[in-house]
Amino acid sequence: MSIYGDLSVKIDNDTTDRIGIRTLILGQMWQPSRFGLSIDELDGEKPGIPSTPGGVLLIGSQTRPAAGHMRTVWTFEGIEGDGKTVTFKDRTRTLDYSFEPGLSQVSLMQWMGIKGGDASALVDLLKKYQGSIDYDNDRLIWQPTLAAETTGGSGLQGGDSSSDGKTNPMFGHQDFFRMEGTYRCRYASLTLPQSLYSGAGLVTKDIPGGPPATTEKRNWLKVPPRWKRRGLIFDIIEEFWLSGIGGWPFPIYGDGSSTKTGGVTASDGRTAGGAPGGTLLG
Repeated sequence: MSIYGDLSVKIDNDTTDRIGIRTLILGQMWQPSRFGLSIDELDGEKPGIPSTPGGVLLIGSQTRPAAGHMRTVWTFEGIEGDGKTVTFKDRTRTLDYSFEPGLSQVSLMQWMGIKGGDASALVDLLKKYQGSIDYDNDRLIWQPTLAAETTGGSGLQGGDSSSDGKTNPMFGHQDFFRMEGTYRCRYASLTLPQSLYSGAGLVTKDIPGGPPATTEKRNWLKVPPRWKRRGLIFDIIEEFWLSGIGGWPFPIYGDGSSTKTGGVTASDGRTAGGAPGGTLLG
């Protein structure tokens, strides 16, 4: 049995994303020698893998029957060109970055003032709104109304005669919303930088891409990066959490002064951008 049509290799899809990672899908129609072949026999008659540029590698294939014939599709991933020339965006040149705002609910016991960094902010808040701390239950106690002056008990003195009997705006509040967010930067590299996880879990000033300057003493906490092998190339995503006002506590997370990543040379002498010599960008 014979079939009609062009049996040559065809391009089903060829896309290159914003950091230069290429996905190439090729397909070819072919005719088995007879019906009823076993899997091993079909494998023996399947067409060979098509020739492709050096920048992509085969990551999978699929063969399906189609109207009396067979069609095999091959999927390749990598970069454009020969795999040696820089055709992708590395850590220093990427334009694929974004910010997703978020918030977290935090105990007022951590209140450090509207601008952050004020160690007496909680005491001042308790005094102004006549609150007290219940250490046994780790909570704050606020009276429903303000008095001109509190006396006795565990309450702190505060207020004035003009506030007597007015509703206490702090009544019932145990938490506040801290505005935060996640910054993501995606780039490609021919090798995984040895310093990729350097400083993960700590405050850092080594932020790729183009995040705006922070205000109100905010800073960035480095999250362990994510990565995936894409044929010849590595698809890397670095994430950083923006702190609330006042910054991440430096006794726990550091101040970012010692987390800048150093360079390491790849085994083939190429940088993360694929150029000869130099260092890998971490």
